[in-house]
Amino acid sequence: YRTCVEPWRQAGFKPGTMQSHTETPILRASGLGKRVTSPEGLLEILAGVELSVGAGESLAVIGESGSGKSTLLSLLAGLDVPTAGRVWIDGTDLTALDEDGRARLRGRLVGFVFQSFQLIPSLTAVENVMLPLELVGGQDPRGAALEALDRVGLAARVRHYPSQLSGGEQQRVALARAF
Repeated sequence: YRTCVEPWRQAGFKPGTMQSHTETPILRASGLGKRVTSPEGLLEILAGVELSVGAGESLAVIGESGSGKSTLLSLLAGLDVPTAGRVWIDGTDLTALDEDGRARLRGRLVGFVFQSFQLIPSLTAVENVMLPLELVGGQDPRGAALEALDRVGLAARVRHYPSQLSGGEQQRVALARAF
């Protein structure tokens, strides 16, 4: 196997060492692994990842390019399916859900902040934040979006389009959308 797991080990990551101090984790992974087929053969991207994150805790995933960070996040969020192990979000086993079930769970419980923010240029700040709320049938999407934008200090910029916002303001719109 060609592996991308070694950079994690070199950085000091040891499977099973990321443990929450809370009794009930909001996010948990056990024996998590991902392998894909490449022209060179089977590529092991992740192997034996164990982690537990409690409500209100923060987790930073760091490592070199190609070390499996994005793959790990995709597996933890249910965007991709592991080839080994399990992931639970708020007690729900993602590996037991089909794609529609994982999408519904993501809509309710998972927020994303992408590196490039993924704002829709033709929508205002408030509309960009409202969109995922409307897609999951949230109550009062506009009110929730306005409140989230206020929390990140953008109450005065809700009618601005991404091109009218600074990079930092665009990032805060993405954070408000994740809330």
